[in-house]
Amino acid sequence: MHRSTPERLQELAVLFARCRYGWRDFFYELDEGEASLLAEDPWRDLDDFLEATAPEHRESFTRTLLEMSLGDEPKAQAQALAIVATCRQPFDLGPVLGNEARLKQDLEAHLSLLLAIGQRNDARGRPVVESAMKDVRRRHAALIALAQLDPVAAAVPGKEAYQKDRERIVQTLLRPIAEEEYATYYQMAEGVLQVRGREALESFVRATAGNDDDLKSELAALSKRIQAQAEAAHA
Repeated sequence: MHRSTPERLQELAVLFARCRYGWRDFFYELDEGEASLLAEDPWRDLDDFLEATAPEHRESFTRTLLEMSLGDEPKAQAQALAIVATCRQPFDLGPVLGNEARLKQDLEAHLSLLLAIGQRNDARGRPVVESAMKDVRRRHAALIALAQLDPVAAAVPGKEAYQKDRERIVQTLLRPIAEEEYATYYQMAEGVLQVRGREALESFVRATAGNDDDLKSELAALSKRIQAQAEAAHA
């Protein structure tokens, strides 16, 4: 598991104080302000930072995310749900799912909701995910979420996604582990590992391969690479 450095946590503490302990300003600075230059992933260290903050700040963190995700600003909705998807802090997606019709009006906000449903493994959001799979603009995010909610059910559409990007993914296996890959099936598999762990990932790739021996071999190699990449990232 990734652990933030003391220096990074101090940077965040100074920034939070400079923002007068206001989460919205803090998020802005991390995402778009000068502080955005300090880390590749603006939200990566939030969990470690929150562990060191006062209980009232953790409470206001959750409250602010809920207010943003239920508000009328699509950019704020998308930002809040991206944070919900990334962090481990307790968060009830129920009210947000009830607001799905409004979120759906903005593509970025709706994509953030789909990814939050998957990362939070919230079964209540499955109808939203399955509906989104019918929309070509949302299908990529919906497939990732479905794989996290139900890896076996995602195997059939996952195989279709794999075949589409098969050559690209096979070439990926020959490149340095540090390089990111954004092919749909690749991210589906990564998502399963993040949410459900190694055994679920291996079950997912087995279900995808079925009786195809060549595909079994390719996906076994892919599974090993994704696990190695996760271990390197958390070292």
